[in-house]
Amino acid sequence: MFMHTLMQHTTSKRTYLDPIHNDIILDRNDPAERLVIDLMDTPEFQRLRRIHQLGVSFFTFQGAEGSRFTHSVGVMHVASRLVHLLSERTPSLKEKRPLILATALLHDIGHGPYSHVTEKILGYDHEDWSCRIVGENTVVNSVLKRHDPSLPEMITAVLKKTYKPGYITHMVSSQLDCDRFDYLLRDSWQTGTAYGLFALHRILSSLEIDEENDRIVVSGEKGQTAVEDYLFSRYSMYSQVYYHRKNLAARALLSRLINRAQLLSDKVSFMDEPTAKFLSGKRLKVDEYLFLDDVQMTYHIKRWIQDSDKVLRDLADRFLNRRLFNTAKLNYGDPDKLDETEARVKEIVASLGFDPEYYVSIERTGLRPYDYYRPDEDHPQTNIMVRTDDGEIKELSSLSQTVEALVKGKFDTSWLIFPPEAREKVLQALAEKR
Repeated sequence: MFMHTLMQHTTSKRTYLDPIHNDIILDRNDPAERLVIDLMDTPEFQRLRRIHQLGVSFFTFQGAEGSRFTHSVGVMHVASRLVHLLSERTPSLKEKRPLILATALLHDIGHGPYSHVTEKILGYDHEDWSCRIVGENTVVNSVLKRHDPSLPEMITAVLKKTYKPGYITHMVSSQLDCDRFDYLLRDSWQTGTAYGLFALHRILSSLEIDEENDRIVVSGEKGQTAVEDYLFSRYSMYSQVYYHRKNLAARALLSRLINRAQLLSDKVSFMDEPTAKFLSGKRLKVDEYLFLDDVQMTYHIKRWIQDSDKVLRDLADRFLNRRLFNTAKLNYGDPDKLDETEARVKEIVASLGFDPEYYVSIERTGLRPYDYYRPDEDHPQTNIMVRTDDGEIKELSSLSQTVEALVKGKFDTSWLIFPPEAREKVLQALAEKR
């Protein structure tokens, strides 16, 4: 009898050994955690093991091999910690725990091959796919309904930012959310850098729910200082990691490779039906979309190395074997000057026998690490609000000169992308232009 009880107790728990958060322990005896375990075991969620968290950054940072699976589990864990801390002052939040944990876990389930890279190239929205996977005929949907028939609809509302109270949404998606908390720490660790490090526990323990105004606020000067540090960590990760010049080169190469495959369409030597629909922008069924991942896309690129089309064959070989394009930072943003530079470099590249439409591009990068609420924008930001030690609640940039600098700063940069074979002539042309 004792052994039977002991086995029941032992098997009710599941532990994930995480490099960022250490032991993530889930217990089936807890309804919310049982839901999370069941969701993690679905084929739709297991698919995230086959999608790189950092897109094609493994070409630049050798440790950047982590998946959307590990990140999503991490976001769920951070959300669980935050719910625990916030519930001490707002006990009613405990009722929302299954919703918050499930949404945090599933927020990225709609990512496609190479994560944000193909999303930008092909112009789809991974959050739309997350909503479809949650809401349509999937194993994830059936698991959610078994727990609560209304759960898929509520998760979709949170993902679309229409759920009330709004502070539930802000925990998963805002300028101070569990998603960013995890990916900054995780991406910093995976890339072997220290840019994304910040005091996570200090921030979590400083957050409070302001039910009257339906928002989450940062409490006290210590909390404010930790959040400032977090925002500068985010700035550093974008400038030093996400927008690293080799990352831009790899993304540009993949973009041109996909563009060439799209142009050739049915003339490509190999392309299965889901991939053909994906690249052509046709509407896919959920099961077709779920067939796509990094493994499937990489297999196509391997096959294209033997394609009869010279451009596709060369671009595929460059991507697969990391023969990336070169980059040059352009210290001007004037559109006419950029067009002149691109035209001149295309002439150089064409003279060397390359198709300039596939071997030359100008990539633009830019991000405000923090931005205050601008209601007239297409996607207004959520403010980070701080309760000062005097009890006043103010927007963060009005309290901090350093954060105000992030709001007002100009972070747009233009990069010229070109093949290494043209490096000497391109750099000479750029020097003459100065």
